[in-house]
Amino acid sequence: MITAITIQVENKDLVFQDSGGLQQARINIFGRITSVAGRRAGVFEDPVITTATIEELSNAKDRKSAYQKAVALPPGTYKVDVIVRDVASGATGVRHIALPVPRYDPQKLSTSTLVLAAKLENMGDRPAVGQFVIGQAKVIPNVSGIYRRGEPVGVYMQVYNAGIDQTTLRPSVDVEYALMKDGKEVGKQAEDWRGMSDSGQRLTLARLIDTRQLAPGEYELAIRIRDRVSGQALAPAAKFTVVQ
Repeated sequence: MITAITIQVENKDLVFQDSGGLQQARINIFGRITSVAGRRAGVFEDPVITTATIEELSNAKDRKSAYQKAVALPPGTYKVDVIVRDVASGATGVRHIALPVPRYDPQKLSTSTLVLAAKLENMGDRPAVGQFVIGQAKVIPNVSGIYRRGEPVGVYMQVYNAGIDQTTLRPSVDVEYALMKDGKEVGKQAEDWRGMSDSGQRLTLARLIDTRQLAPGEYELAIRIRDRVSGQALAPAAKFTVVQ
């Protein structure tokens, strides 16, 4: 199974230096993946460069830089040790992350991880390759889960093993996006399936949630899924925060 590991850093914590008239921050990322039994399952190491003009530097420091590594892992539980080092300052951050890779039952309705994204766009006719590309979408996760009011909350998830309607020979699934605050539902909208991609019994959900009318605070987004064919239902959820 392809598993994506995303690392996000605050640009304000990086040291930008002049390089040919551009301001550049350079970091090195090293990661080691091991199974719970201690067996090495993978290693990755990459340099990452963030670039801005002198005029853009102030705004660039208010943003984040993201890196993603996709690795193929069999179902199981893993540990990921990540070291991020700023080349200019030598400042280093270390994280140890538990990484469960689920095993899917082909007879049960199931979903991928619900991803809240900082950026979500359709690749269109562009080649579907590179970091953050899943199928025909470019999905840059928002690891912090914090959005400024007015910034859309990208939602991306895949639904697996939906039953096939024998009349249409396509999956028949109802999906509703419910927004909760303080345990109360403050809004909901149904999936209209425009732009939906599917491959057999896999459905892709990709949507932007408008935050312009949301008051600052903590929210939970629940995706209520009901398979009309099998009668199975799921409601995966994720939390995010809106700030002024």
